Amino acid sequence: MTNSFLKLIRFPNLLIIAFTQYMVRWCLLFPILKAKGVELQMSNLYFFLLVISTVMIAAAGYIINDYFDGKIDRINKPDAVVVGTKIKRRVAMAAHAILNILGIAIGLFVSYKIGDYRLGFIFIFCAGGLWFYSTTFKYQFFIGNFIVALFTACIPLMAGGYELLMDFKKYIPQGIQLADFKDVWHWILGLSAFAFITTFLREIIKDMEDIKGDKEYGCNTIPIAWGINAAKTISLLILLFCMLAIGYIQKMQHISNDYFSFYYFLIALQIPFLFLGFKLLFAKEKKQFHYLGNVLKLIMLLGISYLFVFCFILLSAVNAN
Repeated sequence: MTNSFLKLIRFPNLLIIAFTQYMVRWCLLFPILKAKGVELQMSNLYFFLLVISTVMIAAAGYIINDYFDGKIDRINKPDAVVVGTKIKRRVAMAAHAILNILGIAIGLFVSYKIGDYRLGFIFIFCAGGLWFYSTTFKYQFFIGNFIVALFTACIPLMAGGYELLMDFKKYIPQGIQLADFKDVWHWILGLSAFAFITTFLREIIKDMEDIKGDKEYGCNTIPIAWGINAAKTISLLILLFCMLAIGYIQKMQHISNDYFSFYYFLIALQIPFLFLGFKLLFAKEKKQFHYLGNVLKLIMLLGISYLFVFCFILLSAVNAN
């Protein structure tokens, strides 16, 4: 029962969500603020609760998605069906409700404690959005992929935004103004953009993998509406855009003599993207698309892990001064 539940809530994915948010806090915000002579204002306890809230709502989203996808999953991935086989449907629905209620309540509590209760509506919006995604949007052309990518982009954005949207009066005695945090926002938005684009690409690849079951139950995904070849072309164009954007960042790194970051991007991102594109070009079978989805997930993890490098470089520079 425990293993089935962990499989239902995609426990490894939840760990990646928590990992991403902690990376943003300790390997992005912490070193940049330290370089400005500012400490993190959000307590470790409240940040932990923020992460728990995010993870709970994501877990509830995975449950409700499997609840409504039972018939499709019996065709696309019959060995992976949990709801209705290993876990009763009413138990799954109860777990979804409990996780959502707790996630929203904790999110509202943290928002109130940091001084802006309005931020708590983000959790209500995400919980509601994941419900409507599972019941309606995922069967529609484009919008389902967009919503999943948008929610994924919110993961690093919330981790950074909650710190930076706190009461800035705490920073004024140290002579720090809102304008001094533009560079932090640039990094957070850049990371969110990376999460959005790579997730959108992965969703298209997953749609190519699941085309058989999706077609039988009336879904209107990009591979179904326009065909596999068109979906491949769109995916390759998105991939090319990613590589060009990263190439531009590498150019800036080279100009600033940041060769450590330059070679990290080359080895951890550019070469794997090139490999992904080559394999995608010739992919035809379900197992091939499944493999490519896992490769892309690894690339996403490597992209987040760059923050280790960023933190090391920045803290080394701060300590040197």
